[in-house]
Amino acid sequence: MSSPDSPGMTTGEVLKLIGRSLRLAWPFRLQIVVKLVLALIGATVVLMLPWPLKMLTDHVVMKMPVGTSPTPYPPYVQPLLDLVADMSPLGMVWCFLALAVVGIVLIGAFGTDAATSDSAEGNVAEGFDTATRSENQANVSNSRVGGLLGLFEYHYQLRITHRINHQLRALLYQHLLCLPITRFSDLSIGDAIYRVMYDTPSISRLCYDLLVTPVVAIYSVGVIIWTTHYSYSAVPSLIATAWLAAPIVLLSTILGTHLARRRSLVSRQAGATTTANVEEGMSNIAAVQSLGASASQRAAFANASAESFRGFRRFEVLNAIVVGFQGVVVAGLAFVVFYDVANVIIDKRMSAGDYAVLYAFFLQIAAITAGLGALWFLLQNNIAGMKRVWDIVDLSIDAEQHDARTLPAPASHVRLDGVSYTYPDGTIAVDNVSLDGRVGEMIALVGATGAGKTTLAYMLPGFISPTSGRVLIDDIDARELQVDALRANVSFVFQEAFAFDDTVANNIRMGHSAASEQDVERAARTARAFDFISALPDGFATRLGRAAATLSGGQKQRLAIARGLVSPAPILVLDEPTAALDPETENALMEALQAERQKRLLVIIAHRLSTIRTADRIVFIDRGRIVETGSHNELMANPNGAYRRFVDLHTGAVNS
Repeated sequence: MSSPDSPGMTTGEVLKLIGRSLRLAWPFRLQIVVKLVLALIGATVVLMLPWPLKMLTDHVVMKMPVGTSPTPYPPYVQPLLDLVADMSPLGMVWCFLALAVVGIVLIGAFGTDAATSDSAEGNVAEGFDTATRSENQANVSNSRVGGLLGLFEYHYQLRITHRINHQLRALLYQHLLCLPITRFSDLSIGDAIYRVMYDTPSISRLCYDLLVTPVVAIYSVGVIIWTTHYSYSAVPSLIATAWLAAPIVLLSTILGTHLARRRSLVSRQAGATTTANVEEGMSNIAAVQSLGASASQRAAFANASAESFRGFRRFEVLNAIVVGFQGVVVAGLAFVVFYDVANVIIDKRMSAGDYAVLYAFFLQIAAITAGLGALWFLLQNNIAGMKRVWDIVDLSIDAEQHDARTLPAPASHVRLDGVSYTYPDGTIAVDNVSLDGRVGEMIALVGATGAGKTTLAYMLPGFISPTSGRVLIDDIDARELQVDALRANVSFVFQEAFAFDDTVANNIRMGHSAASEQDVERAARTARAFDFISALPDGFATRLGRAAATLSGGQKQRLAIARGLVSPAPILVLDEPTAALDPETENALMEALQAERQKRLLVIIAHRLSTIRTADRIVFIDRGRIVETGSHNELMANPNGAYRRFVDLHTGAVNS
């Protein structure tokens, strides 16, 4: 689908899209709050980890009395300091050893390096394209710590991620199912699959990156800045670094956000094109092989696949530039800070143990500020994904074109009152057609290809609405009826028979999920499908496989007719129901349909005379208008009539 994916978005549109996405996650707000609390606990633990090492260095190795450190301990460390205040150096070692064991069990680590390196996360294998990386986004979960706490937080977040992603996938898929049937003429199935599978995971990453990550980052940076003011005012450059690191890194990303969003949209669209190529090639594999088009299809896929990778690489190159700039900034700050720290330690205004704390804090603030800086930049990728999702959700569905009325009883009468239909390009498909039919009748719509027969039939179940005129069901405008109420009264059997990868019985039951085994069997008999179904390995329990490739065209068509017949709808529309049938099966089917016409209004679109001639009324359509109406004999009695010429062309009488 081409139109909705325009990459240009204003800042206001981006913020509106973000707000809309977050509202979708509102039902999971309590779970997200719990995740936030767990993340804050993990961040607090990480901030505490360097202090035991300072105490060991200063009070055990350097043998400084507790309480004589040249830099004051912050208040949040005071309980730990009080715990070891009266211990001997050896006692302190054993105490911290016990704390280390507890720390390894609870958070998977202990010490300075653990403050930055230990975490709990899991990822599936991924490649350098948006699609495979979206698999990780669909299962995103992590924790700042490891151990039991990290494991619990990881699994808790994973459940939230799956629930949020499932809700959005279900919403998008449901919306796709409710789109007008004509919409799928310009909507690639591969693109739709890509949006459902690979664009929807953007929602969970968006939630965490906006609701959890910034809060935890600001909390951690705030504690570090406060600690540097409280304990390390002797190093002014350290305080300045703590204050300036985040703004400098953030500034490096803001300027590239628009370009990042554009490149992400292009990458996703290229990935969707690749998926569409696979779907179209495999769906039409017989045609590809029979026409010797394998090479051209392979080339088309190769080009689409290469473009998909190129698109993602362009996004990653931009990301690498930003990360590289951030690395230069961090390296420069590190040089300045640790040069000053070394001088202060030499001057004994700080202890050797303070170096461990500052080292851990610097690594934390560098990682946090780099993460914050990259946050808005990387957010553009998820914004692009959500834009593609909302572009589909915003498309008008059939239900929006209808009101909420229902029919008090099954429909008995249909009337088309001066209906016309014009396609968006201005082509007139149906022009001022009036027609009525009642249950107990069989009406045949006849005419040349492109005359407007199927377009007219599409109005009955509300697949399309007339641009002018009305479709009346028991004298109620179809647009006033609920879509479900309308389609419960109109069953449609399409010219192109389709089948699902399910049992034969369930394929037939698709037209009426509550149908009993007897109903399914009765419909199969009427559709003249019972014999070939009985010959299948497991009869009605036989699974057909993808696209029912083991069935012939005629068998699939009879299966589709049975699906329509099992429906209790009083109006049954059959579009070329006998096109794939041999004459003997066709005659048997038309004979069986005579019983159905007693309890239904049958509307049949057909070209075969054997199908047409048994109809109560034949409606001949030419260029969107009704030219003639009558029974076969009545219309044949007019030697200059359009139907007579149509019959003569089919029988060869025009040449005699």
